[in-house]
Amino acid sequence: MKSVPKNNNLGTLQYILLSVAILFSPFFFILLIGQISVTKYSENIKPTEEFCLEGYFPFPKGYKIKSSFPIEINIKEKTAIFTDWDIFARKICITPLQLLPESKRYSLRLSFLDFLNLGIFYKNISIATTSYPKVNETMFEEEINNNQILEYAMTYPSGLLDYYIQQGELETQCIVESSSLKCDLSGLTLKQGQEYELTLLSKYEDKLVEKLNTTTIRTRTAVIVEQSSIPNNSVLQNPSVGQIDLTLNKEVESGYQVQLIDSAGNNITYESSVIGNLLSIYPKEIFKQNTTYLLKINGLRGLDGSQLESEYILQFSIDDGPKITGTNIGSGFSTSGNIVFTFNQSILSTQNAKTYIKLNSATNYSYSIKGNQITINPDSDLGFCQKYTVSLNKGLTSNTGLIGSTGASYTLKTTCKRTVYIGTSVQGRSIYAYYFGSGANKIVFFGAIHGSEANTRTLMNRWATELENNSDRIPADKTIIVIPAVNPDGIANRSRFNANGVDLNRNFDTPSWVTGTYLQTDFYPTGGGSAPFSEPESQDIRDFMYRESPYLTLTYHAAAGYVIPTNSSYAIEKGHTYSQLSGYSYVNPDAAGAFTYDITGTFEEWAEGHGYNALVIELSSSSYDQFTQNKTAMWKMVEQ
Repeated sequence: MKSVPKNNNLGTLQYILLSVAILFSPFFFILLIGQISVTKYSENIKPTEEFCLEGYFPFPKGYKIKSSFPIEINIKEKTAIFTDWDIFARKICITPLQLLPESKRYSLRLSFLDFLNLGIFYKNISIATTSYPKVNETMFEEEINNNQILEYAMTYPSGLLDYYIQQGELETQCIVESSSLKCDLSGLTLKQGQEYELTLLSKYEDKLVEKLNTTTIRTRTAVIVEQSSIPNNSVLQNPSVGQIDLTLNKEVESGYQVQLIDSAGNNITYESSVIGNLLSIYPKEIFKQNTTYLLKINGLRGLDGSQLESEYILQFSIDDGPKITGTNIGSGFSTSGNIVFTFNQSILSTQNAKTYIKLNSATNYSYSIKGNQITINPDSDLGFCQKYTVSLNKGLTSNTGLIGSTGASYTLKTTCKRTVYIGTSVQGRSIYAYYFGSGANKIVFFGAIHGSEANTRTLMNRWATELENNSDRIPADKTIIVIPAVNPDGIANRSRFNANGVDLNRNFDTPSWVTGTYLQTDFYPTGGGSAPFSEPESQDIRDFMYRESPYLTLTYHAAAGYVIPTNSSYAIEKGHTYSQLSGYSYVNPDAAGAFTYDITGTFEEWAEGHGYNALVIELSSSSYDQFTQNKTAMWKMVEQ
């Protein structure tokens, strides 16, 4: 058999190929791994969040990623030997280091053993950004508390964006937790019981990215003390306060702080309870009189989460014991009257008031206590136009145990006006005269001899009050007599005449007396009466004049604005003085033409005929009493 010789060239080639294969096998392995190692990644990524490439990555530290935006690379699910040698990983994760725009496509380049600079070790990865996080749901009601934490459900969390709640010019930062935002409203200083518009913002590096949500909310009404059993700033007259009730506008929790102190800061022991919307404080001490107290409430929280807007403070004080708030003591006190003191609190009726109340140091009296009044009844009438001292010493006790710590003193002046009945009108009305002073020289002021001139009665009453209030001005040698209304029937009937239809100032027995009289152009056939002094009122004045014999009389009428004296030097002098001080025109006695009608049978004509000095004063108003205009002149008539 013929043998075939061996082909040495073929063996050599096989050897070379095997050697090359052995030499380059790691590179073919690396090439293979570099091309197929990325098995999964999302082409749509969130603009602010980490995304990962999944696959088989030997020696993961040999991989590099090239990007058009700054990134951070994190190797996950690693296998290592000798602790620090990573030989394999399943994920290469990429985190953008800046906020990426929404809906934009990017190309990334993943390379392995980038230092070899071989194109076979690169892989291009295309990704696109989605939209920024959005609000899925507002997880709160329209009515909230002003310090509440609002929660928003988000489409996904973001590590690059900051979130804020904005109201007006104020805003407060929110906290990202999982896929929700929690926003504390405390920093917005919202008021309770108000409506607000809240806007949720996203920001990047303090620049607005997006307004995510705008919501109108209403904060719950605050816890309010609607009523207190002790009104604020009240003064209590009972130091034993067993309970203070505060009625609230809503039910509250039991956790709250109470402080009850006096004005010096001393704490008062107490207990408290809350049932529903009623908070009750039970003081365990008797309060002190003449002391102020403060009740302070903090931390009241409603069952709905609302709270007190600010610290509630109730201020009250305990009174200082009985004090006089009123008395009937005044100018012109009746000589037979009882003295009444009114106090600011009820008086203990079982105490002896004479221990504390003195009347003129010596005058004896009986008394009665009823409620907050003490009535003093002198054992005998007081003297006319005299001063008495009534003093209250400290120590008087109220029926709640408060003790008066101050005294008081009053000057009581009895009336200087002595009222004297001088006659009766046709219809039975009394005619009175008021007497002031006790001197021998008497001056008389008459008012309303004509009933239609009622303002002269008002003038006389005001003059009587003036004399009462200023009785010290009356000279010791004078007696002043004021007759407010000579014609009370005329006043009652609003008539110039008396009830018989007679003009009383035409009924005096004078040479000029006639039965028929005039007023302006009107004629009254019986205006002068059936005879001189036919009327009881004129008779009363006549008898009064005979009895008192005054040195001067002043009769007031309305409304010519005149002063007319009788024809005596004294009366004329007084007339000029009165005219100058009052501003009324002076008219000479018996002057013709002062009036446009006949004047007959007058009081002044009769007075002059019997030696009396008299003035007629005609006011310049038919309605106003003109007391201020006349006061100086009237005093001058008295004091000269």
